[in-house]
Amino acid sequence: MLDQVEILQVFDESDSLAGQRAISFAANLAQESGASIHSIGQSRVGDGYGFYGASDAPGITGSTADWVSSAPAGVLRVRLQCTDPEGEDAVQPSDHAIEIRLAPWETEETLFAHSGIAEFFGDPDREPLVPAGHFAAHSIGYAVYAALIAIWAKHVRFSAAESAVVDGRNVLSWVNWKSMIAGQLGMSLQRQGAASEWPLVECRDGHVAFVHNDRDWNAIKALLDDPALEGDLFETPESRRANRDIYIDRFRAWAKAKSKDEIGKAFVDTAIPGAPACTVSDLFDDPLLQHRDAIQQVGGSRKVPRPAARVIAEARGADTPPCRKIPGKLPLSGMRVLDFGIITAGAGVSALLADMGAEVLKIESPDRPDMFRQWPGAKGPDGDTESPMFRSNNRNKFGVGIDLKDPAGKEAFFELAKTADIVVENYRRGVLDRLGVDFESLRAVNPHILLASISGQGLDGPGAHHTTFGSTLEASCGLASMTRYPGSAPHISGINLNYPDQIICVYGAAVVAAHAVHCRENGVARQIDVSQRDCAIYQLGDVMGYVSSGGDETDLEAVRNAFPRPALSALFRCTDGRYVALSADDSAVAKGIDDLDDISIGTVTNWASSRSCADAVGAFISAGGGGAVSRTGIEMFADRSMQETSVFGTSPNGASVKGFPFQLVATPMRIFSNSPRVGEHTAQFVST
Repeated sequence: MLDQVEILQVFDESDSLAGQRAISFAANLAQESGASIHSIGQSRVGDGYGFYGASDAPGITGSTADWVSSAPAGVLRVRLQCTDPEGEDAVQPSDHAIEIRLAPWETEETLFAHSGIAEFFGDPDREPLVPAGHFAAHSIGYAVYAALIAIWAKHVRFSAAESAVVDGRNVLSWVNWKSMIAGQLGMSLQRQGAASEWPLVECRDGHVAFVHNDRDWNAIKALLDDPALEGDLFETPESRRANRDIYIDRFRAWAKAKSKDEIGKAFVDTAIPGAPACTVSDLFDDPLLQHRDAIQQVGGSRKVPRPAARVIAEARGADTPPCRKIPGKLPLSGMRVLDFGIITAGAGVSALLADMGAEVLKIESPDRPDMFRQWPGAKGPDGDTESPMFRSNNRNKFGVGIDLKDPAGKEAFFELAKTADIVVENYRRGVLDRLGVDFESLRAVNPHILLASISGQGLDGPGAHHTTFGSTLEASCGLASMTRYPGSAPHISGINLNYPDQIICVYGAAVVAAHAVHCRENGVARQIDVSQRDCAIYQLGDVMGYVSSGGDETDLEAVRNAFPRPALSALFRCTDGRYVALSADDSAVAKGIDDLDDISIGTVTNWASSRSCADAVGAFISAGGGGAVSRTGIEMFADRSMQETSVFGTSPNGASVKGFPFQLVATPMRIFSNSPRVGEHTAQFVST
């Protein structure tokens, strides 16, 4: 798709390692999409054990500005470059550039701390955990790739110039949007450790994530076959929550003698949405990943993941349709999306499509609306329960009420499909087929439509139909195995973050936009299969390269040391009981800090324990190092500087909602409408 795109990776020795990894990650995705990659300067992060495929990209002659402006006819050239947020240079639309704003000292630890994500991993009475690997940098990389697709779409559709800004800290804060929205309500969402509603439980050869809901209770009883679970103690959801420790202990005893594979199969057979906590080595032999051809071999024994999107059906239309061009508008202006997306993964993808200019019609049955509307929260207009979480994933959309089980409703839907460019869905596998809305029926009425299926694990293969939540995928993608204290069990973030649910919104929107533009420009219809699990696994690409090369994944410090990293980057407890992430490139930083002899972990631990968080961060930054307080959602919401960024916004009715993981320069994205009530705009779009 991007065969007429050339990317220039600009590297400088003063860049943060996180910023350079974000550039390399985004360039990887662009190269997999057909783009040509060039480089200027020397990357400090190397090839990531074979993962960063463009690490040896050729250079250019002349200045970067000359290179961009001298692009051959029909070719888009885009520059990716890190900048210091304290700098004064401003990118211009004609630059065709993506500016990644990150202070030189930013690290995985400072990014997780400042964004509040660190507050979700680990035990409440111990320091927060930050996963080994480069999840923060690669999350920023997904945002860079999405910004690239927006610039490309505007170029292809409108022949218009565009640039973008990706603020690294804002991307991670955007990932943690639920925490800030909860903070607005005075709720502090923090790590729960062993008390988590979805615990990691030890089994014979590792751990499993016992992810479950009230509706799974009968399946749990049948699985454990334990008479102790009968009776009044567990008769109602309320009584089960009150006696949670009892049934969790019963599950622990049942799981102790069983293998991860045995328990994983039992979860699939009983439809309980749990999963084994996969190690990286487990992923190499995973039957579903093998079925999806999700892992490729590069450079001898090294194995790295493929991107998460697959084209599973394609048909050429009769003619290439005229593009509904609207000069001066957003990249997807004039495109229409029929949105079956629910909860976060699907609804979040279509929300970002709306932000990029698409007209998004949220299709709901009046009797079976998006269940995210029922999240406990504020009451909306007309007595509707309008969840604060629902608002964030559905602002900038129109509400259309259609019952696909009713013949008249189905007819109305297919009339809309004739005028649409994209259908987004993340229903359970088989639901859309049973409703009679599949790829063949859609292309029969619209030969240029894109059906985007967002799923937990893909559309087919062993166990693909298994119900998953974000926390299920944190376990099964390998994230949990990279997140643990020495000698301890893996950790997942739990229901309050669900990391894979947030990342798929960025990557999913990017690939949907790219395929939709391609379909329109080339007169084809397509169905794409986008797996959340594969999307999360892709963030472990460099770690997978390391492990497949013989690296020891059981020692997380060895994993961290296998890659270029600062001399110091860790979390420390301060005298006020809070934690800070402190970083330093070399020991010279200690010379500028009172009472600090060196930057060894032990020395800095003792030094930080006698200082407040603010003083510790201030001292390190003043001396040339870096730092960030590990923040709660309440603190993020109260931070005036956060309110002034585009990462969070306000809808017309005054509701605080999540904003954007990147921002365009020529035509900035904005929040222009409230989340719709069910069917609020039906009359506007459906003829009676």
